[in-house]
Amino acid sequence: MSTSITETGGSSMATGIGNLEMSTISGGSTQQFSTGGLINVPDHLRKLDEQAFTPLLISIGPIHHSNVKLQTMKKYKVLFCERFMQRVNINLQNLEDKIRRREDEIRSYYTETILSSISSDDFVTMIRVDGMFILEYFLRDSDPRLVGNDHMIAEWMRPILKFDLVLLENQLPFFVLEMLFNLATFPDDLEINHLPLRYLAFGFFQCYNFQMKQLGYFNVKIEHFTDLVRLFYLSEQLLDRRSGGAKLSYSATQLHEAGIKFKGVEFDENMRHYRGNRRFLDIRFDLKKGVLEIPCIALNEEKIRLIRNIIALEQSIYVEHAYVTDFFVILNFLIKTSKDVDLLCDKGILINYLGDSNAAASAINNLNTKILGDYMNKEYLKICEDLNASYEQLWYGWRAPWHRWRETLWRQYFSTPWRAASTSGGIILLVLTAIQTVCSLKSTRW
Repeated sequence: MSTSITETGGSSMATGIGNLEMSTISGGSTQQFSTGGLINVPDHLRKLDEQAFTPLLISIGPIHHSNVKLQTMKKYKVLFCERFMQRVNINLQNLEDKIRRREDEIRSYYTETILSSISSDDFVTMIRVDGMFILEYFLRDSDPRLVGNDHMIAEWMRPILKFDLVLLENQLPFFVLEMLFNLATFPDDLEINHLPLRYLAFGFFQCYNFQMKQLGYFNVKIEHFTDLVRLFYLSEQLLDRRSGGAKLSYSATQLHEAGIKFKGVEFDENMRHYRGNRRFLDIRFDLKKGVLEIPCIALNEEKIRLIRNIIALEQSIYVEHAYVTDFFVILNFLIKTSKDVDLLCDKGILINYLGDSNAAASAINNLNTKILGDYMNKEYLKICEDLNASYEQLWYGWRAPWHRWRETLWRQYFSTPWRAASTSGGIILLVLTAIQTVCSLKSTRW
């Protein structure tokens, strides 16, 4: 029977946000919830680039629920919700009762200022419609037969919608989606009755799983989709982070001029992993050879927005486990000017799709504005210390004159193709002139 729906208005902490735990206050039965899983972008980070956290097509949850620019998608959400409930035979009253019983827990994921204007009935309806939309969208993505002749969402909308669904301010707690999913009774021909929701989520967001991590690795609590995408960037073994922060005193250009070599760890697009069994966060410095190896990263507008959201998540609740933030702090230390970007691009560490080198330098530097730097991956701390020491030894040691002369010569005469061509032409002309002079002297009778 059709149901009409309308819409109104390393460690465990390193890989998962953690449960929102309920506690009973002494002398009463009021339940309180911790803010360990707060879905929120810190205000000082949001002001740096509000568009990075604002969805373009669809709102999920209460934060952007009233955004007038996103109202067009409401009808799609309602229709998807109706289709899902029909498909899996969910009782509407039972569904709303389930949500209402956990309403306080769900609300604890959002700041009170956002929720103050949303009534209980409107909140329950919003959670129901948004949650069912996501589940129906997942089903359609996993089984194209479910779409049939119904193409409500145009092809151009799909990548935008998928990206909107990983923005930090556009999330429902994952336990809410699991609760709705577990209420469903799926037809036998869908063959998903015994599959967990994380299986569908993992497949849906596979485009962000650039390191081809296996589903078994994600045997951790997932709080929401931004948290899931963050897991795609982490390594299997997460090192301890230490207090005190880090400071790399020299830019990539300065280190290179002193004699430090840079090497990008190539990413194999066909195999979808870094060569040499390396991982994204796996920065290494060979002190004896003076070689700094950094996994290659491609920079475009979407990647910068995604990283902003991951960093905001880490700065909000992962301050002591901000592994992705650490990586971009190291890049920020290395990049001061466009010349540093040019060097890292030349060495295969950066692939710049942001335009000119100044745009890339600005993007990396802005990612690290107002970032808390009290902790750092202990391996990165050691790398910063070794690079500082190596620079000072190379620049001020006995090899310093040779390095300074070599780097000055390269920068002045061979740093660009035009300079190299001009210098080479001058050298050739000088050699030919010298040969001509010698031949003239030989042919002259004294």
